[in-house]
Amino acid sequence: MPRSILHRSASALMLFALCLALGAVRAGAQSTTQGAIGGAVKDPKGAVVQGANVTVKNEETNKEATATTDDEGRFRVVQLDPGNYTVTVAASGFGNYTQSKVVVEVGRVTSLDIPLSVGGATESVTVTSEAPVINTTQQDFSTNVNQTSINELPINGRRWSNFALLTPGANPDGSFGLISFRGISGLLNNNTVDGGDNNQAFFAEERGRTRISYVVSQAAIREFQVNTSNYSAEYGRAAGGAVNAVTKSGTNEFHGSGFYYQRNNRWGARNPLATKQVQLASGAFDVVGIKPQDVRHQFGGTIGGPIKKDKAFFFFSYDQQKRNFPGLSIFSQPDFLNRVDKCLLTAPRGSTVTVAQCPVYPGFAPTIPDPRSTGNLKRGEGLTDAQVSDALGFLASISGEVPRRGDQRLILPKVDWNINSQNTLSVVYNRLRWESPAGIQTQATNTRARDNFGDDFVNVDSFTPRLTSTISSTLLNEFRFQYGRDNEFEFSQPALPGEPTTSPISGRSPQVFITNGFSFGAPEFLDRVAFPDEKRWQFADTMTWTRGSHTFKYGGDFNHVNDAINNLRFLAGEFNYTGGTNSAGYYGGLNDFIVDYENFKSGLT
Repeated sequence: MPRSILHRSASALMLFALCLALGAVRAGAQSTTQGAIGGAVKDPKGAVVQGANVTVKNEETNKEATATTDDEGRFRVVQLDPGNYTVTVAASGFGNYTQSKVVVEVGRVTSLDIPLSVGGATESVTVTSEAPVINTTQQDFSTNVNQTSINELPINGRRWSNFALLTPGANPDGSFGLISFRGISGLLNNNTVDGGDNNQAFFAEERGRTRISYVVSQAAIREFQVNTSNYSAEYGRAAGGAVNAVTKSGTNEFHGSGFYYQRNNRWGARNPLATKQVQLASGAFDVVGIKPQDVRHQFGGTIGGPIKKDKAFFFFSYDQQKRNFPGLSIFSQPDFLNRVDKCLLTAPRGSTVTVAQCPVYPGFAPTIPDPRSTGNLKRGEGLTDAQVSDALGFLASISGEVPRRGDQRLILPKVDWNINSQNTLSVVYNRLRWESPAGIQTQATNTRARDNFGDDFVNVDSFTPRLTSTISSTLLNEFRFQYGRDNEFEFSQPALPGEPTTSPISGRSPQVFITNGFSFGAPEFLDRVAFPDEKRWQFADTMTWTRGSHTFKYGGDFNHVNDAINNLRFLAGEFNYTGGTNSAGYYGGLNDFIVDYENFKSGLT
């Protein structure tokens, strides 16, 4: 194909793509951080009023923005921070019009139909500070969760993004804190805070993942929007939903808050699965119910106000959690240690034993057909009763309560500066530190030994400045930058007494897995050569041009993540005792381990 034709084709494709991009956003005025006010101005007979001056004033900071109605009487003021506004309209030959308590929400246009009266009279209209219930101006399927809902609705754990479950089309995705929109995997969503990406790229979850309580304090969130379908390309990078939050800012008045929450299982019933096995003098094991402690303290507060009235403002949030929730290492069945065929283990090696000679060991109650019901069995290992009891006692010793904590600290300072009437700068920093010894496994009970849980640590930092500039009454620009780091590092725990430590990791035991029962040693996913340590640089710039009832948006978003991770599994090695159905049903793995226990006592090579 000639070069000139290729050049014209490329130009046409670029023009077509630009038209699609402009057409896709001309009907809305959404923003990841701000909202808008728009509508029409008419005279008493319903005719449009051209050239009317519209002034929009933030009631909390006194920041103003202006617009002029077009030849159809329409106006739109974009890039407004969420909050309450006073709208004033003035036109030659008409009385002034003032409407207060106009609510602006993130990602939405608040519509107004303004009637003007003839003459010099001044008309004042007061409305309640409530957001519109139905969104009739935009094509997206979105729901806004405002400050009232965040403050007053109950929530377990104070993870603010869980309020998204109250929106249509949202459901829990599994039991680990993920949210599915429209039935799509919870790993395909996008989460932003103050316009900055709040995702952990490797695992496709929120920063810090879902083992931590949250990465941004609920007390610091002003409101957020949940977009489930037909949302703007500006949100992007999501096949599921886009959750878009903004943090609080300071105002011309000082405001503060404080909170303390406690959750304590002292006031609840015992978990029926919380049991431990105690060895009796006979060698059998008794199942005893226990109730480990589980108490969580969450406390902190916020403060915000003016640095210089009408000019600069600050906001600060502090949030801390101290949780003591010991884990509980149990076996797959409460009587697991009694499911041992002693007769087969103590018979001479290689001997033939009949069913009549080998009755079921007391306490063994298989829930599946017993393979000993017919024929002879050949499985003698010649172990003494003392050796069998020794092996079972070892397994019992590495089960039970696991000291486990989950402590975190969060701070969020924010500064907003009205540089001049054309430029506003907002800077926010969020810092999280999470420490959780034995906290990788967060379940109340687990079939992992006391050294098989793993220690969990998370450090998250994000720094997000944003500059909003008014180029003209119809042309505005927003520039955002973010540097973020999500560093998650985990370690295995030292071997318990009686475990072999001749593994590639000093002081650790290889993982030992007993089918249908138990595992101990270094977990299969630890230790890692390199931990997830994501560093993110994000640059975004958006130009907004309003013309009558239409809004055109165009710009770009550069999002670079640098991560070095080596996720090699089974670094410490693993021994599997699969058993089968030779002896104690599907619990033959336990018999196999008992036979090999003497090797473990002397150390593996």
